[in-house]
Amino acid sequence: MKEYVRCKACGYIMEASKLKDLCPACGVPAKVFEPYTETISEERKRILDLHIHPIVIHLAQAFSPVLVVFAAALAIFTGESVFRTSLLDATRVLAVLLPPAVVLAFAAGVFDGNLRFHKATTPLLIRKMIVGALFFAFSLAAAALALFTALDSATLLPFAVLELLSLASAVLLGNWGFGLLSSRFPGR
Repeated sequence: MKEYVRCKACGYIMEASKLKDLCPACGVPAKVFEPYTETISEERKRILDLHIHPIVIHLAQAFSPVLVVFAAALAIFTGESVFRTSLLDATRVLAVLLPPAVVLAFAAGVFDGNLRFHKATTPLLIRKMIVGALFFAFSLAAAALALFTALDSATLLPFAVLELLSLASAVLLGNWGFGLLSSRFPGR
C-alpha cells in the first residue's frame, strides 16, 4: 500500500516517495507536509487515477482523442465516399476549434491558479503552463495540416502524430489537474 502525504498549507495530496523540496502545487517547503491516509478503496483510487472525468469533461481535452480516432478512420476509409468526405469535414472543424479551446482552458487555468494560490508561479502550475503551451503548439500545427492539406496518405501520419502528442499533453494536464482539485491556500 502506498504512503501519502498532504500539504498543510494547500491540501495537495501526493505519494510520500515523490515529495521533493517543495510542494509541487503551492511551493511551500516539504517540511509542511504531514502523513495522509487515503479514505477511498484501492480499487476506486485506481479508477480515479485514470482521470477519465477530467479528460472527457474539458472541451479541449475531449477533442484530442476524438481527432486521433478520426485520423485512424480516415486512414481506413480511403478513396472517394460520402462517409470519408463527412469525416474529413468533421475532422477539419474539430481540428480548427481545438487551438482556441486550448487557449481558453489555459486562461482559465491561470485564473484558477491565481485564485487558489494568489499566484500562478507554483512549481506544478509552471509545469502545467509549459505542457499547455506544447498542447497549443501541437493542436495549432495539426489545425494547419487539416486546413491547408488534403489529409491524404502523405499528411495523415503527421496529423495523427500531432494529435497523439495533443492527447498525451491533455492526459498529463488532466493528471496534474486532478491532484489540484482540493489544493488551495487557507481561506480559498
